[in-house]
Amino acid sequence: MFRITITIALGLSLVAALPAQSAESDDFNPGHIISDAEFYDSDSMTAGDVQAFLEDINPACTPGPDGTPCLQDYREDTPNTPARSGCLAHTGRAGELASTVIADVARECGINPKVFVALLQKEQGLVTASGSLLTAQRYERATGLSCPDGPDGVAICDPAHGGFYKQVRGAGERYNDYRDKPSVYRLYRPGQSWDIAYSPDRSCGTGTVFIENMATTLLYTYTPYQPNQAALDNLYGSGDACSTYGNRNFWRNYSDWFGTPASQTCIDSGTCQFYLVNDWTTAHATLGLRITNAPAGTPLAGTWRAGTPESVGVQSGTTLYFRTSHDSGPADISFRYGRAGDDLYIGDWDGDGVDTPAVRRGNTWFMTNTMGETTADITFRFGRAGDQVLIGDWDGDGRDSPAVRRGNRMYQTNHFTGGNAEHEYNYGRATDAVIVGDWDGNGLDTLGVRRSNTYYLKNSTTGGPADIVMGYGRALDEVVVGDWDGSGTDTLGVYRP
Repeated sequence: MFRITITIALGLSLVAALPAQSAESDDFNPGHIISDAEFYDSDSMTAGDVQAFLEDINPACTPGPDGTPCLQDYREDTPNTPARSGCLAHTGRAGELASTVIADVARECGINPKVFVALLQKEQGLVTASGSLLTAQRYERATGLSCPDGPDGVAICDPAHGGFYKQVRGAGERYNDYRDKPSVYRLYRPGQSWDIAYSPDRSCGTGTVFIENMATTLLYTYTPYQPNQAALDNLYGSGDACSTYGNRNFWRNYSDWFGTPASQTCIDSGTCQFYLVNDWTTAHATLGLRITNAPAGTPLAGTWRAGTPESVGVQSGTTLYFRTSHDSGPADISFRYGRAGDDLYIGDWDGDGVDTPAVRRGNTWFMTNTMGETTADITFRFGRAGDQVLIGDWDGDGRDSPAVRRGNRMYQTNHFTGGNAEHEYNYGRATDAVIVGDWDGNGLDTLGVRRSNTYYLKNSTTGGPADIVMGYGRALDEVVVGDWDGSGTDTLGVYRP
Protein backbone atom coordinates (compact mmCIF):
# COMPACT_ATOMS: atom_id res chain seq x y z
CA MET A 1 0.00 0.00 0.00
CA PHE A 2 3.03 2.25 0.31
CA ARG A 3 5.69 2.52 -2.37
CA ILE A 4 9.12 3.70 -1.39
CA THR A 5 10.47 3.24 -4.91
CA ILE A 6 8.63 6.24 -6.44
CA THR A 7 9.91 8.87 -4.01
CA ILE A 8 12.33 10.55 -6.42
CA ALA A 9 9.73 10.75 -9.19
CA LEU A 10 7.22 12.30 -6.81
CA GLY A 11 9.73 14.89 -5.70
CA LEU A 12 10.44 15.92 -9.30
CA SER A 13 6.78 16.15 -10.24
CA LEU A 14 5.91 18.47 -7.36
CA VAL A 15 8.15 21.40 -8.23
CA ALA A 16 5.56 23.32 -10.26
CA ALA A 17 2.87 22.78 -7.64
CA LEU A 18 4.61 24.17 -4.57
CA PRO A 19 2.55 26.98 -2.99
CA ALA A 20 3.82 30.40 -2.01
CA GLN A 21 3.33 29.38 1.65
CA SER A 22 4.55 25.80 2.06
CA ALA A 23 4.19 23.37 4.95
CA GLU A 24 6.55 23.58 7.92
CA SER A 25 7.99 20.36 9.33
CA ASP A 26 7.64 21.65 12.91
CA ASP A 27 3.86 21.49 12.42
CA PHE A 28 3.87 17.75 11.68
CA ASN A 29 2.44 15.75 14.58
CA PRO A 30 2.85 11.99 14.00
CA GLY A 31 0.00 11.27 16.43
CA HIS A 32 -2.46 13.68 14.78
CA ILE A 33 -1.78 13.82 11.05
CA ILE A 34 -5.34 14.77 10.06
CA SER A 35 -8.38 15.54 12.20
CA ASP A 36 -11.45 13.33 12.14
CA ALA A 37 -13.63 16.28 11.15
CA GLU A 38 -11.40 17.02 8.16
CA PHE A 39 -11.10 13.38 7.12
CA TYR A 40 -14.88 12.81 7.09
CA ASP A 41 -15.92 16.14 5.50
CA SER A 42 -17.34 14.40 2.43
CA ASP A 43 -19.09 17.54 1.13
CA SER A 44 -15.96 19.72 1.00
CA MET A 45 -15.69 19.59 -2.82
CA THR A 46 -18.10 18.85 -5.66
CA ALA A 47 -17.00 16.99 -8.78
CA GLY A 48 -16.68 20.39 -10.44
CA ASP A 49 -14.49 21.65 -7.60
CA VAL A 50 -12.22 18.62 -7.91
CA GLN A 51 -11.98 19.10 -11.69
CA ALA A 52 -11.10 22.79 -11.30
CA PHE A 53 -8.46 21.95 -8.70
CA LEU A 54 -6.80 19.33 -10.91
CA GLU A 55 -6.70 21.75 -13.84
CA ASP A 56 -5.34 24.61 -11.71
CA ILE A 57 -2.65 22.58 -9.93
CA ASN A 58 -1.17 21.14 -13.14
CA PRO A 59 -2.09 23.55 -15.97
CA ALA A 60 0.84 22.69 -18.25
CA CYS A 61 0.32 18.92 -18.07
CA THR A 62 1.04 16.95 -21.23
CA PRO A 63 0.06 13.31 -21.84
CA GLY A 64 2.57 10.51 -21.45
CA PRO A 65 4.63 9.30 -24.43
CA ASP A 66 2.18 6.43 -24.94
CA GLY A 67 -0.83 8.77 -24.76
CA THR A 68 -1.63 8.18 -21.08
CA PRO A 69 -3.80 11.21 -20.19
CA CYS A 70 -3.32 13.75 -17.44
CA LEU A 71 -5.43 13.17 -14.35
CA GLN A 72 -7.80 16.04 -15.20
CA ASP A 73 -8.48 14.38 -18.58
CA TYR A 74 -8.56 10.74 -17.49
CA ARG A 75 -11.83 8.85 -18.08
CA GLU A 76 -12.86 5.32 -17.22
CA ASP A 77 -16.00 3.19 -17.44
CA THR A 78 -17.08 2.54 -13.85
CA PRO A 79 -18.99 -0.60 -12.83
CA ASN A 80 -22.11 -0.98 -10.72
CA THR A 81 -20.88 -1.57 -7.19
CA PRO A 82 -23.03 -2.79 -4.28
CA ALA A 83 -23.18 -1.09 -0.91
CA ARG A 84 -20.47 -2.52 1.34
CA SER A 85 -17.86 -1.59 3.93
CA GLY A 86 -19.77 1.50 4.97
CA CYS A 87 -19.99 2.81 1.38
CA LEU A 88 -23.23 3.36 -0.55
CA ALA A 89 -23.89 1.57 -3.83
CA HIS A 90 -22.38 3.08 -6.97
CA THR A 91 -24.21 3.27 -10.28
CA GLY A 92 -21.73 2.63 -13.08
CA ARG A 93 -21.23 5.18 -15.84
CA ALA A 94 -19.43 5.19 -19.18
CA GLY A 95 -16.45 7.51 -19.55
CA GLU A 96 -16.53 8.89 -16.03
CA LEU A 97 -13.96 11.62 -15.37
CA ALA A 98 -11.41 10.99 -12.62
CA SER A 99 -12.71 14.05 -10.77
CA THR A 100 -16.24 12.59 -10.79
CA VAL A 101 -14.95 9.24 -9.55
CA ILE A 102 -13.22 11.01 -6.66
CA ALA A 103 -16.33 13.00 -5.74
CA ASP A 104 -18.63 9.97 -6.12
CA VAL A 105 -16.51 7.74 -3.89
CA ALA A 106 -16.12 10.53 -1.34
CA ARG A 107 -19.89 10.89 -1.08
CA GLU A 108 -20.56 7.15 -1.14
CA CYS A 109 -17.96 6.32 1.52
CA GLY A 110 -18.36 9.45 3.66
CA ILE A 111 -14.73 10.58 3.25
CA ASN A 112 -13.34 13.97 2.25
CA PRO A 113 -12.51 14.11 -1.49
CA LYS A 114 -9.38 16.03 -0.52
CA VAL A 115 -8.18 12.87 1.22
CA PHE A 116 -8.36 10.97 -2.07
CA VAL A 117 -6.59 13.77 -3.95
CA ALA A 118 -3.73 13.74 -1.42
CA LEU A 119 -3.69 9.92 -1.48
CA LEU A 120 -3.39 9.82 -5.29
CA GLN A 121 -0.40 12.15 -5.09
CA LYS A 122 1.20 10.33 -2.16
CA GLU A 123 0.99 6.93 -3.84
CA GLN A 124 1.57 7.57 -7.56
CA GLY A 125 2.09 11.31 -8.03
CA LEU A 126 -0.89 11.45 -10.39
CA VAL A 127 -2.06 14.94 -9.41
CA THR A 128 1.08 16.67 -10.70
CA ALA A 129 2.47 14.02 -13.06
CA SER A 130 3.11 15.09 -16.64
CA GLY A 131 4.83 13.76 -19.74
CA SER A 132 7.08 10.76 -19.10
CA LEU A 133 5.82 10.50 -15.51
CA LEU A 134 2.35 9.54 -16.78
CA THR A 135 2.01 5.80 -17.34
CA ALA A 136 -0.88 3.35 -17.48
CA GLN A 137 0.63 1.48 -14.51
CA ARG A 138 0.22 4.53 -12.28
CA TYR A 139 -3.53 4.55 -12.92
CA GLU A 140 -3.63 0.78 -12.42
CA ARG A 141 -2.08 1.30 -8.95
CA ALA A 142 -3.52 4.77 -8.32
CA THR A 143 -3.99 4.60 -4.53
CA GLY A 144 -1.53 1.80 -3.78
CA LEU A 145 -4.40 -0.43 -2.67
CA SER A 146 -3.29 -4.06 -2.20
CA CYS A 147 0.21 -3.08 -3.35
CA PRO A 148 2.41 -3.81 -0.32
CA ASP A 149 6.18 -3.50 -0.63
CA GLY A 150 8.01 -6.72 -1.41
CA PRO A 151 11.30 -7.67 0.21
CA ASP A 152 13.25 -5.78 -2.50
CA GLY A 153 11.16 -2.62 -2.07
CA VAL A 154 9.18 -3.24 -5.25
CA ALA A 155 5.41 -3.30 -4.82
CA ILE A 156 3.56 -6.58 -5.25
CA CYS A 157 0.07 -5.63 -6.46
CA ASP A 158 -3.15 -7.65 -6.56
CA PRO A 159 -4.54 -7.37 -10.13
CA ALA A 160 -8.09 -7.87 -8.82
CA HIS A 161 -7.90 -4.32 -7.43
CA GLY A 162 -6.31 -2.79 -10.53
CA GLY A 163 -7.74 0.26 -12.27
CA PHE A 164 -8.45 3.83 -11.24
CA TYR A 165 -12.05 3.41 -10.04
CA LYS A 166 -11.33 0.17 -8.19
CA GLN A 167 -8.33 1.76 -6.52
CA VAL A 168 -10.22 4.86 -5.31
CA ARG A 169 -13.36 2.99 -4.28
CA GLY A 170 -11.28 0.25 -2.70
CA ALA A 171 -9.33 2.78 -0.65
CA GLY A 172 -12.59 4.26 0.66
CA GLU A 173 -13.91 0.84 1.60
CA ARG A 174 -10.62 -0.10 3.23
CA TYR A 175 -10.54 3.07 5.33
CA ASN A 176 -14.06 2.28 6.57
CA ASP A 177 -13.14 -1.33 7.33
CA TYR A 178 -10.11 -0.18 9.31
CA ARG A 179 -12.39 2.02 11.40
CA ASP A 180 -15.31 -0.39 11.82
CA LYS A 181 -13.50 -3.71 12.35
CA PRO A 182 -11.16 -3.24 15.31
CA SER A 183 -11.08 -6.98 15.97
CA VAL A 184 -9.51 -7.44 12.52
CA TYR A 185 -7.42 -4.26 12.30
CA ARG A 186 -6.07 -4.04 15.83
CA LEU A 187 -3.00 -1.85 15.41
CA TYR A 188 -2.65 1.92 15.79
CA ARG A 189 -6.02 2.37 17.54
CA PRO A 190 -6.55 5.87 18.97
CA GLY A 191 -5.93 6.72 22.61
CA GLN A 192 -2.89 4.43 22.85
CA SER A 193 0.87 4.61 22.31
CA TRP A 194 2.31 2.47 19.52
CA ASP A 195 5.84 1.70 18.35
CA ILE A 196 5.67 2.69 14.67
CA ALA A 197 8.45 1.77 12.27
CA TYR A 198 10.39 4.30 10.23
CA SER A 199 10.91 1.85 7.37
CA PRO A 200 10.24 -1.73 6.27
CA ASP A 201 13.91 -2.27 7.12
CA ARG A 202 13.69 -3.41 10.74
CA SER A 203 17.20 -2.21 11.47
CA CYS A 204 15.92 1.37 11.10
CA GLY A 205 13.98 0.94 14.34
CA THR A 206 10.73 2.40 15.64
CA GLY A 207 9.48 5.47 17.46
CA THR A 208 6.70 5.62 20.05
CA VAL A 209 3.66 7.59 18.89
CA PHE A 210 0.52 8.35 20.90
CA ILE A 211 -2.33 8.16 18.38
CA GLU A 212 -4.80 10.94 19.15
CA ASN A 213 -7.67 10.25 16.75
CA MET A 214 -9.26 7.73 14.41
CA ALA A 215 -8.30 9.36 11.11
CA THR A 216 -4.62 9.11 12.03
CA THR A 217 -5.20 5.45 12.88
CA LEU A 218 -6.50 4.90 9.35
CA LEU A 219 -3.47 6.52 7.73
CA TYR A 220 -1.05 4.30 9.66
CA THR A 221 -3.10 1.18 9.00
CA TYR A 222 -2.93 1.98 5.28
CA THR A 223 0.76 2.98 5.39
CA PRO A 224 2.39 1.63 8.57
CA TYR A 225 5.47 3.88 8.67
CA GLN A 226 6.25 7.30 10.12
CA PRO A 227 8.79 9.77 8.72
CA ASN A 228 12.11 9.91 10.54
CA GLN A 229 13.83 13.18 11.40
CA ALA A 230 15.86 13.13 8.18
CA ALA A 231 12.66 13.00 6.11
CA LEU A 232 11.19 15.90 8.09
CA ASP A 233 14.38 17.96 7.93
CA ASN A 234 14.20 17.85 4.11
CA LEU A 235 10.41 18.13 3.83
CA TYR A 236 10.37 18.62 0.05
CA GLY A 237 13.15 16.20 -0.75
CA SER A 238 14.79 12.97 0.40
CA GLY A 239 16.04 11.99 3.81
CA ASP A 240 18.37 9.06 4.43
CA ALA A 241 18.40 5.29 3.90
CA CYS A 242 15.85 4.83 6.71
CA SER A 243 13.42 7.48 5.48
CA THR A 244 9.92 6.73 4.21
CA TYR A 245 7.65 9.40 2.86
CA GLY A 246 4.05 8.21 2.56
CA ASN A 247 2.44 9.81 5.59
CA ARG A 248 4.83 12.77 5.39
CA ASN A 249 3.87 13.44 1.77
CA PHE A 250 0.16 12.99 2.46
CA TRP A 251 0.34 15.61 5.23
CA ARG A 252 2.63 17.94 3.28
CA ASN A 253 0.54 17.96 0.10
CA TYR A 254 -2.72 18.30 2.02
CA SER A 255 -1.27 21.25 3.95
CA ASP A 256 0.05 22.91 0.79
CA TRP A 257 -3.14 22.50 -1.21
CA PHE A 258 -5.98 22.67 1.30
CA GLY A 259 -4.61 24.12 4.54
CA THR A 260 -3.72 22.36 7.76
CA PRO A 261 -5.43 18.96 7.97
CA ALA A 262 -4.96 18.58 11.71
CA SER A 263 -7.00 21.48 13.07
CA GLN A 264 -8.58 20.52 16.37
CA THR A 265 -12.34 20.10 16.57
CA CYS A 266 -14.49 19.18 19.51
CA ILE A 267 -14.62 15.60 18.15
CA ASP A 268 -10.83 15.34 18.24
CA SER A 269 -10.56 16.89 21.69
CA GLY A 270 -13.61 15.07 23.08
CA THR A 271 -15.29 18.33 24.12
CA CYS A 272 -18.46 18.25 22.00
CA GLN A 273 -21.90 18.28 23.59
CA PHE A 274 -23.34 16.32 20.67
CA TYR A 275 -21.78 13.51 18.61
CA LEU A 276 -23.82 12.58 15.52
CA VAL A 277 -23.65 9.86 12.84
CA ASN A 278 -25.26 9.78 9.39
CA ASP A 279 -25.71 6.04 8.84
CA TRP A 280 -26.34 2.71 10.56
CA THR A 281 -23.06 1.10 9.51
CA THR A 282 -20.52 2.87 11.70
CA ALA A 283 -20.20 3.71 15.35
CA HIS A 284 -17.84 6.64 14.72
CA ALA A 285 -19.20 10.19 15.02
CA THR A 286 -18.85 12.25 11.86
CA LEU A 287 -20.41 15.45 13.24
CA GLY A 288 -19.83 17.12 16.56
CA LEU A 289 -20.86 20.43 18.05
CA ARG A 290 -21.42 22.50 21.16
CA ILE A 291 -24.11 25.09 21.75
CA THR A 292 -21.68 27.35 23.50
CA ASN A 293 -24.18 29.40 25.54
CA ALA A 294 -26.39 26.44 26.55
CA PRO A 295 -25.98 25.13 30.09
CA ALA A 296 -26.33 21.43 30.78
CA GLY A 297 -29.88 20.24 30.29
CA THR A 298 -32.06 17.91 28.24
CA PRO A 299 -31.04 17.24 24.61
CA LEU A 300 -33.49 18.03 21.79
CA ALA A 301 -33.54 17.39 18.05
CA GLY A 302 -35.54 18.94 15.23
CA THR A 303 -35.65 21.29 12.25
CA TRP A 304 -35.75 24.72 13.86
CA ARG A 305 -35.96 26.96 10.81
CA ALA A 306 -37.18 26.38 7.25
CA GLY A 307 -34.33 25.57 4.87
CA THR A 308 -31.90 24.44 7.54
CA PRO A 309 -30.81 20.86 8.33
CA GLU A 310 -32.22 18.95 11.24
CA SER A 311 -30.03 19.79 14.21
CA VAL A 312 -29.96 19.81 17.99
CA GLY A 313 -30.97 21.86 20.98
CA VAL A 314 -30.92 21.92 24.76
CA GLN A 315 -33.69 22.56 27.28
CA SER A 316 -32.46 24.05 30.53
CA GLY A 317 -35.30 24.87 32.90
CA THR A 318 -37.91 26.63 30.80
CA THR A 319 -35.35 28.08 28.35
CA LEU A 320 -34.76 26.43 24.98
CA TYR A 321 -31.52 26.77 23.00
CA PHE A 322 -31.55 25.72 19.32
CA ARG A 323 -28.61 25.46 16.90
CA THR A 324 -29.65 25.43 13.21
CA SER A 325 -26.34 24.07 11.84
CA HIS A 326 -23.87 21.31 12.71
CA ASP A 327 -20.98 23.51 13.80
CA SER A 328 -20.33 24.86 17.27
CA GLY A 329 -21.51 28.27 18.32
CA PRO A 330 -24.15 30.05 20.39
CA ALA A 331 -27.83 29.19 19.97
CA ASP A 332 -29.37 30.60 16.79
CA ILE A 333 -32.82 30.60 18.45
CA SER A 334 -33.51 30.84 22.18
CA PHE A 335 -36.72 31.51 24.10
CA ARG A 336 -38.78 30.35 27.07
CA TYR A 337 -41.74 28.02 26.83
CA GLY A 338 -43.98 26.45 29.46
CA ARG A 339 -43.65 26.34 33.22
CA ALA A 340 -41.26 24.71 35.63
CA GLY A 341 -42.28 21.08 36.03
CA ASP A 342 -43.87 20.75 32.56
CA ASP A 343 -42.90 17.82 30.35
CA LEU A 344 -41.51 19.21 27.08
CA TYR A 345 -41.89 17.56 23.65
CA ILE A 346 -40.77 18.59 20.16
CA GLY A 347 -42.62 17.91 16.89
CA ASP A 348 -43.87 19.26 13.58
CA TRP A 349 -47.49 19.64 14.65
CA ASP A 350 -48.83 21.33 11.47
CA GLY A 351 -46.71 19.74 8.69
CA ASP A 352 -44.85 22.93 7.72
CA GLY A 353 -41.43 21.27 8.03
CA VAL A 354 -40.43 23.15 11.21
CA ASP A 355 -40.46 21.58 14.66
CA THR A 356 -41.87 23.50 17.61
CA PRO A 357 -42.42 22.77 21.31
CA ALA A 358 -45.33 21.40 23.28
CA VAL A 359 -45.69 20.86 27.02
CA ARG A 360 -47.80 18.40 28.97
CA ARG A 361 -49.30 19.08 32.40
CA GLY A 362 -50.91 15.96 33.74
CA ASN A 363 -52.63 14.67 30.60
CA THR A 364 -53.29 18.15 29.10
CA TRP A 365 -51.19 19.26 26.13
CA PHE A 366 -50.28 22.82 25.08
CA MET A 367 -48.73 23.05 21.59
CA THR A 368 -47.43 25.95 19.53
CA ASN A 369 -46.85 25.99 15.77
CA THR A 370 -44.63 29.10 15.77
CA MET A 371 -40.99 28.98 16.83
CA GLY A 372 -40.48 31.54 19.59
CA GLU A 373 -44.19 31.87 20.37
CA THR A 374 -45.10 31.38 24.05
CA THR A 375 -48.87 30.94 23.57
CA ALA A 376 -50.33 27.53 22.72
CA ASP A 377 -52.11 27.08 19.38
CA ILE A 378 -53.55 23.68 20.32
CA THR A 379 -54.78 22.37 23.66
CA PHE A 380 -56.12 18.84 24.13
CA ARG A 381 -56.11 15.83 26.47
CA PHE A 382 -54.50 12.51 25.70
CA GLY A 383 -53.39 9.54 27.81
CA ARG A 384 -52.87 9.42 31.55
CA ALA A 385 -50.73 11.62 33.74
CA GLY A 386 -48.15 8.87 34.37
CA ASP A 387 -47.81 7.63 30.78
CA GLN A 388 -44.49 7.62 28.95
CA VAL A 389 -45.01 9.78 25.84
CA LEU A 390 -43.37 9.31 22.43
CA ILE A 391 -43.70 11.68 19.44
CA GLY A 392 -43.69 10.60 15.80
CA ASP A 393 -45.27 10.80 12.37
CA TRP A 394 -47.07 7.49 12.57
CA ASP A 395 -49.06 7.72 9.31
CA GLY A 396 -46.65 9.58 6.98
CA ASP A 397 -48.74 12.75 6.62
CA GLY A 398 -45.86 15.05 7.60
CA ARG A 399 -47.35 15.89 11.01
CA ASP A 400 -46.20 14.53 14.34
CA SER A 401 -48.58 13.30 17.00
CA PRO A 402 -48.25 11.57 20.37
CA ALA A 403 -48.22 7.96 21.44
CA VAL A 404 -48.16 6.65 24.99
CA ARG A 405 -46.39 3.60 26.34
CA ARG A 406 -47.54 1.55 29.31
CA GLY A 407 -45.15 -1.27 30.09
CA ASN A 408 -44.31 -2.56 26.62
CA ARG A 409 -47.76 -1.68 25.17
CA MET A 410 -47.94 1.18 22.65
CA TYR A 411 -51.05 3.37 22.04
CA GLN A 412 -50.75 5.68 19.01
CA THR A 413 -52.94 8.46 17.65
CA ASN A 414 -52.66 10.48 14.44
CA HIS A 415 -54.52 13.60 15.59
CA PHE A 416 -54.76 16.04 18.52
CA THR A 417 -58.37 15.60 19.55
CA GLY A 418 -57.88 13.10 22.36
CA GLY A 419 -59.97 9.98 22.76
CA ASN A 420 -59.02 6.38 22.12
CA ALA A 421 -55.80 5.31 20.46
CA GLU A 422 -55.99 4.38 16.77
CA HIS A 423 -53.29 1.70 16.89
CA GLU A 424 -52.07 -0.59 19.68
CA TYR A 425 -49.26 -3.14 19.79
CA ASN A 426 -46.52 -4.56 22.00
CA TYR A 427 -42.83 -3.87 21.42
CA GLY A 428 -39.69 -4.62 23.40
CA ARG A 429 -39.52 -5.04 27.15
CA ALA A 430 -41.10 -2.85 29.80
CA THR A 431 -37.62 -1.86 31.04
CA ASP A 432 -36.34 -0.79 27.59
CA ALA A 433 -35.57 2.82 26.75
CA VAL A 434 -37.52 3.62 23.56
CA ILE A 435 -36.54 5.94 20.70
CA VAL A 436 -38.54 7.02 17.62
CA GLY A 437 -37.42 7.66 14.06
CA ASP A 438 -37.77 6.89 10.37
CA TRP A 439 -35.07 4.22 10.12
CA ASP A 440 -35.60 3.24 6.46
CA GLY A 441 -36.59 6.54 4.82
CA ASN A 442 -40.18 5.55 3.98
CA GLY A 443 -41.75 8.60 5.66
CA LEU A 444 -43.14 6.67 8.65
CA ASP A 445 -41.75 6.84 12.16
CA THR A 446 -41.32 3.57 14.01
CA LEU A 447 -39.74 2.43 17.26
CA GLY A 448 -36.35 1.37 18.47
CA VAL A 449 -35.21 0.26 21.88
CA ARG A 450 -31.92 0.91 23.58
CA ARG A 451 -30.29 -1.53 25.95
CA SER A 452 -27.04 -0.16 27.34
CA ASN A 453 -25.34 1.17 24.19
CA THR A 454 -26.99 -1.27 21.75
CA TYR A 455 -29.96 -0.21 19.61
CA TYR A 456 -32.67 -2.51 18.20
CA LEU A 457 -34.78 -0.82 15.53
CA LYS A 458 -38.03 -1.85 13.88
CA ASN A 459 -39.23 -0.57 10.48
CA SER A 460 -42.93 -1.26 11.15
CA THR A 461 -45.36 -0.50 13.97
CA THR A 462 -45.61 -4.14 14.93
CA GLY A 463 -43.90 -6.47 17.34
CA GLY A 464 -41.25 -8.98 16.34
CA PRO A 465 -37.46 -9.04 15.92
CA ALA A 466 -35.46 -5.89 15.17
CA ASP A 467 -34.62 -4.95 11.58
CA ILE A 468 -31.42 -3.07 12.56
CA VAL A 469 -29.06 -3.73 15.47
CA MET A 470 -26.14 -1.40 16.18
CA GLY A 471 -23.87 -0.37 19.03
CA TYR A 472 -23.12 3.33 19.49
CA GLY A 473 -21.76 5.57 22.21
CA ARG A 474 -21.69 4.80 25.91
CA ALA A 475 -24.27 3.22 28.17
CA LEU A 476 -24.84 6.47 30.10
CA ASP A 477 -25.14 8.77 27.06
CA GLU A 478 -28.36 10.66 26.47
CA VAL A 479 -29.68 10.04 22.95
CA VAL A 480 -31.08 12.24 20.19
CA VAL A 481 -32.43 11.08 16.82
CA GLY A 482 -32.51 13.09 13.60
CA ASP A 483 -32.02 13.22 9.85
CA TRP A 484 -28.73 15.13 10.06
CA ASP A 485 -27.78 14.88 6.37
CA GLY A 486 -31.19 15.31 4.72
CA SER A 487 -31.20 11.75 3.35
CA GLY A 488 -34.70 11.01 4.68
CA THR A 489 -33.35 8.46 7.17
CA ASP A 490 -33.01 9.19 10.87
CA THR A 491 -29.79 8.28 12.64
CA LEU A 492 -28.31 8.63 16.09
CA GLY A 493 -26.61 11.25 18.15
CA VAL A 494 -25.50 11.28 21.76
CA TYR A 495 -25.36 14.16 24.24
CA ARG A 496 -22.54 14.58 26.73
CA PRO A 497 -23.01 17.93 28.53
